[in-house]
Amino acid sequence: MTGMRQYDFAFSCGLQCGASMALREAGLQFASYPFDWTAVRDFPAAAKLIASDFAGWLESPDNLELLDVRRGGLNKSVWLDHATGCGYVHDFSLFRPFEEMYPEVCEKYRRRIDRLQETLRDAKTVLAVCTEVPKRGRAPDAELIEGRRILEEKFPGTRFDVLYFYPGDGDPVPHAVADGITAVAVECRTYAYGELDHTVDTSRIARYLRENVMVTDPRTEEEKAQYLRDWTKQDRARWHGRNWLETFWIRTKYRQYRRLEKFLIEKRLVPRERPLWALWEHPVKGPVK
Repeated sequence: MTGMRQYDFAFSCGLQCGASMALREAGLQFASYPFDWTAVRDFPAAAKLIASDFAGWLESPDNLELLDVRRGGLNKSVWLDHATGCGYVHDFSLFRPFEEMYPEVCEKYRRRIDRLQETLRDAKTVLAVCTEVPKRGRAPDAELIEGRRILEEKFPGTRFDVLYFYPGDGDPVPHAVADGITAVAVECRTYAYGELDHTVDTSRIARYLRENVMVTDPRTEEEKAQYLRDWTKQDRARWHGRNWLETFWIRTKYRQYRRLEKFLIEKRLVPRERPLWALWEHPVKGPVK
């Protein structure tokens, strides 16, 4: 990608939450969509889900397997949906019964899926943004080309460009894969002690997006103001609803928190978290075709 490009719509296609975080930080994403906070195996897998109208997505609680619990201020349980291969890392609290939360999570994602499908039907130029899980390295070019082919077959007449970020050193370095498909090497950021090497430096990605991408904001001024009011209200609600562990994490440096956690792990007082890429060590029992 060279020079500023204008799009009707930009959204995260996974493979983890860094893509959505960077889009929001760059001021290019204006609502929530299905892949924002989920873990998906690869770009073609996300494209296939979109093309199949999200067949199998949260179809049954029996398809979900509890893989892990996460602390680090998140206090969430991690579930793998064997029907789709998607991992839900941010949606299920450790402090409420799964059976109580499952219908709420399903309804939330149904809204996000409907919003994505409606927007993709109306848009003529779309940017799909992916951030790789650092442990896995760079995806083959053929995967990126295949993912775009699937999307363009689903939405004929719509141009899909792809920005794919993968582990590199320092500032983003772009490489043209094909017309409209760019792979960008960018420095990764690991948690303290390298325990969970699965995030990317979203500030670098956001800066690259601001310098190269423009997205049409369809909202009216009143809708923008309402969005800010709703976000502020939700943020306050989250703050008052946080438990002591989340509050402790927020009020201290994250690295200090991880040092404490490492001590608790060594003393076997809490279990070690599994790295994000462990999600894909499990076979998908019912892949989307």
